[in-house]
Amino acid sequence: MTSIGKIWAIARMTILEARRRKVFTILLLFAVALLSSIMFFPSVEMESRLRLIEVWALRASALFTAIVGLFLAGFSLPQDFEQKRIYMIVTKPVSKSSVFLGRYVGYVLLLALFIGTMGLITVGFLRTVKAFSGDRFPALAAYPRVMPGTFTSRGGDAIEGGGLTQAIKFGPDNALIWTFRGLRRSNFGDSVRAQGRLVFGSVADQYRSAGTVRVVVRNPAGASHEIKQLEMNTNEEREFSFPASMIGNDGAIAIEIYCADADGIIASAPTYLPIFEKSMLFELAFLRGLGLILLQSMIVLSITLAASTLLSAPISILLGIILYLFGSIYGYILEGTREIDTTLSEIQTSKEKRQTPADLPVGVLWFSTKVSKVLLMALPNFDDFDYSVWLLKDRAVSWTELGTAGGRALPPILVLVALGTLVMAFKDFDR
Repeated sequence: MTSIGKIWAIARMTILEARRRKVFTILLLFAVALLSSIMFFPSVEMESRLRLIEVWALRASALFTAIVGLFLAGFSLPQDFEQKRIYMIVTKPVSKSSVFLGRYVGYVLLLALFIGTMGLITVGFLRTVKAFSGDRFPALAAYPRVMPGTFTSRGGDAIEGGGLTQAIKFGPDNALIWTFRGLRRSNFGDSVRAQGRLVFGSVADQYRSAGTVRVVVRNPAGASHEIKQLEMNTNEEREFSFPASMIGNDGAIAIEIYCADADGIIASAPTYLPIFEKSMLFELAFLRGLGLILLQSMIVLSITLAASTLLSAPISILLGIILYLFGSIYGYILEGTREIDTTLSEIQTSKEKRQTPADLPVGVLWFSTKVSKVLLMALPNFDDFDYSVWLLKDRAVSWTELGTAGGRALPPILVLVALGTLVMAFKDFDR
């Protein structure tokens, strides 16, 4: 039997053990938890019920998947060691590292089965509620998002900070320009929906946070479509549309935004203006989005199973829980670190003596931000795998976005799996 065959045999054994332990009854608990959302229907408007079910389902999926991954992975290898089951395996022509990899592959397949089944239950429940509610229930839609190929400015300047890259002042020819290529007319309806996001400023008013812009859509054939007045607030995601006939055979269009305020300044970034294709099948989009939850669960599974090669089951599970919690609040830690850096910078550059938040010593703030930055470097950001960012805005997760999330999840997974495999390979079971 080849190494892959041995790993697969251990993976199958892992799934069979989980079935004997009645692990799949958790799916019944998930279904009950999802059905319990019906209790809130009388106090929620019809249009909000879709969001209630979606949020309820995502949170329950993430919770139950984390429970399965943490406890199965945490107790698996330690019980093999304590109950001497490991001797029955390694006395056969199976290496110790194959045991670890087989366990890991088995649990990944188990988590994928759990998440996929919970996704099917959720979609079935949504379709049932939709059937009984009729047209009053919002349509189940998932619009693929298309990002621009290039982002430039005419008469503007390149900038840095806050994610912004280009800024322009008022002027008849000054414009922020997003260029799209490779578009297919058949992927859109009669009109193309776009969503712009800008940051406003003013030469005379540093606190300006709103303004008016003019939007012009052009194609290489020379046709154009203009939206003369569009009022927006800073960082507001404002929608507008233009005829899909603007998309020619070459599949290229350019969206230009001009500042319409005489003393105004506008800035933006490449990702701040996507366009949306027609809705794809909701079921397929939902299952694709659940891949983000699977990636997040694989990271938690990796540290729990790797830790269990050295530590006891409770400590391994505790490490997995800590990783899950820190990954979930990654954004808050990052924002807090930025605020501390800003405070320290203001204290250093100010000629007057300034107080720190809560009158803490400067050294304490400096130490806390250094510790936070080390944690941010070591921990994954679970915001990258938060499917609700797409789902609650009726957006479909593209294969590119799913691949990007996979690229961010892969390094910690590979490091942890390699570490667990290495420890397992040299572990002495007689101790």
